[in-house]
Parts: sequence; C-alpha cells; structure tokens
Amino acid sequence: MAGFLLSIAGSCALFQSAQAQFTNKTDDLMLVFRKITKGDLGSVDFEVDIGQASKYYGAAQGVTIPITAYTTTQLGAVFPDAIYGTGYLTWSVSGCVPETGDNGASGKPSRTLWLTDPRPDPGTPPAVIWSRASIYQQGPTALGITTILDNALAWGGSVPSDSVTNTPTAVAITTGTAYCADGTLTAVGNFGTFQGDVENTTPELFPDFGTPSRSDFYELQPGSGHGTYLGYFQLGTDGSMTFNTLQTYSPPNLSISADGAGNVDISFLSAMGGTYTLYYTGDTGLATPVSTWSTAGSTITGDGTVKTFVQAIGGTDTYYSVSVH
Repeated sequence: MAGFLLSIAGSCALFQSAQAQFTNKTDDLMLVFRKITKGDLGSVDFEVDIGQASKYYGAAQGVTIPITAYTTTQLGAVFPDAIYGTGYLTWSVSGCVPETGDNGASGKPSRTLWLTDPRPDPGTPPAVIWSRASIYQQGPTALGITTILDNALAWGGSVPSDSVTNTPTAVAITTGTAYCADGTLTAVGNFGTFQGDVENTTPELFPDFGTPSRSDFYELQPGSGHGTYLGYFQLGTDGSMTFNTLQTYSPPNLSISADGAGNVDISFLSAMGGTYTLYYTGDTGLATPVSTWSTAGSTITGDGTVKTFVQAIGGTDTYYSVSVH
C-alpha cells in the first residue's frame, strides 16, 4: 500500500510539471494590458506574447491578422470592469532586437525597436510620429523591453499554470512585484527614456463606446529620421485585437469648387480605411515639401465614397494637396 501511494504521488508531480506555462522567445512582441485610472495601478498586469516580430513586419500589404494569443473571455476575467464596465484599460505593444544582436529578426540590427504610437481617436493620426535614434539612445528602451519578456517568463515559471492567468502565451502578473511591467514601462508608458508614451487608454464606458482603440505601429532601426510605419493594432470594444498591415493607396484625384457660401470644397473618391489629410499653402510654400504645408484641423477616414474637405476661401491664392495613408 505504501508503494502504491508513493506511485500515485509521483504521478501527480509528473502531471503538474507537464502543465503548459508561459514561454517566449527573443524578438517576440509583448502586448501589455494595465489598468490605470487617475494614477491608480490595478492589481495585475496582463502580458501577452503575440509572436515573432517578423510575423508583423513581414506580413503582406492590406491584410488583417487576428491576435489569438489570448481570448476575450480571458481578458474579461482579468479586467472585468474594463471589458464589461468602465473602460480605462491601458495597452501597448513592444518588441526589440536585443543588444546581443539578431536572433530571429532577419537583417534587423541590434536595438531595433518595434513600438505602438497611440492615436487620440481611431480616425486621427498620433500627435507625434516616433523617430529613430542612435543605437545608444535606443539601448535603454531595448533593455526595458527585454526585461519585460524575461520577467514574464520568470513569473510564469514561479506560479501554477492556469487557463486564465498562466498559459503558454499570456500571464497575469501581480502589480507591485519585481516581475510586472509597471516598473519598466513607468507610470507614463515611456520606458523611462523613450521619446513618448507608447500606451493607449480606452475611454470611459469603452464597451458601449462603439469605437475601437487604435495605435499605429512603427519599426525604429537605429539611425535618424522617422520610423517605418508598419500598420496599426486595434482593440475592439469586445476586448479582441487585430493587427492591420500597411495598405498602399493611390493618390486621390481632387475636384475643387466654391460652394457660394465663402468656402471651397475639395472632394475626392476615398478608399476604404485610408486616412486622408488636407495640406494647403500660398505662393511662398510651393517651393517647399508638401509635408511642411499647413494642414486642416481634422482628417477624414475613407469608406469607398466621395469625401469633401471644406475650407474658408482666403484673400490670397491657395494651393491644396490631399495625402493618404
């Protein structure tokens, strides 16, 4: 009988060790959810490994990739008030090629960063486009991203596996511990030294808001100039997320006419999902790049129909250009 009981105990130990717990690889992207309301951190960070960065920067144009590394039920169990009630759920996606060099991101130099750039609303581009910096300036952010990956792996190996809080691709980490992302992302979501806040926050009553939360996604190889725009991540009001790759749009043909009320109408046939920006200038601006011209106060999101910018007619000659991305 004693031998039989020992055998059963040994079987239980083997069964527990076989349970799948959180794991990750170098060059994976991490989706981090946090609950921050008026500076008050929630009780957990929910950290999701959404796979190799190459899956996203190497995707074909104009495709949508569903994020399946977590479920809406799982997210709702971790943040029930945010998904089923108040909103105020903060999220970001980050990844890097670590200081040790390329381990899966073919051709990407050490300390390349992949980061979200939050939009104030889905139809409005971010206020600031992320810029590239030197390998030394990007180093601390790369180290912070690597730390989030390493800490998530360590936490997953120290607590029991669970279908909600510790799966092969997602782990809920108690805030206030050395393992959670809060200390690395900081309260303002900039990894302490990055040029801006990489996190987006859902509005109050987000589940009833009717509008998703969207963040543009950039690749920042060490260097200078703007980063490379790859597409955008979108969090739906039901808690689901997708990545939408860069779509190539044809330059719109413009139709310009006065409306008889002191305004000029600049109309064009829009493409589904395109974000259109109106630029304008006087004579002196014609010798400068269009990107330096003045812009209208808001953008237009295309839906396949004719769209129109309406501008007041000024006292001097004005030239217009509409860009799309």
